[in-house]
Amino acid sequence: MSSNNRSDKVIKQFYHTLDSGIAETLNDEQKQAIEHAVKSMGLVARHSIDIRETVPWFGKRFYIVFLCGRDHRKDVRERSKLVHFVLTLLILIGVVSISLLAMLALYLIKSALGIDIFKGFSFGIWDWFKGLLL
Repeated sequence: MSSNNRSDKVIKQFYHTLDSGIAETLNDEQKQAIEHAVKSMGLVARHSIDIRETVPWFGKRFYIVFLCGRDHRKDVRERSKLVHFVLTLLILIGVVSISLLAMLALYLIKSALGIDIFKGFSFGIWDWFKGLLL
């Protein structure tokens, strides 16, 4: 579907949903401004990746949409400082968790191979882990 055909379809749908009394009061300049605004909102935008699927789940239907492409909007959306803080905190927690799990896995592998770095010292994690398995 061409971009022009798609934009015409979106504009037609917009005027269809608009109250007919209000649509009749609009002059040509107002209509052009509205059409330009609708087109620039991204409703007509073409995406590099556009996957739209529906999935049945326990008698109901859910939809999944995955869109990917360049951001053509003029104004960049501002994110609040709280969103940045929460996102940073979640990333930090994820990195620390993965690091701790990797260190635990390496320690368990070391213990399973019978390698003692410090003679006579143990954290007791290997004994606890063996107790879980047996």
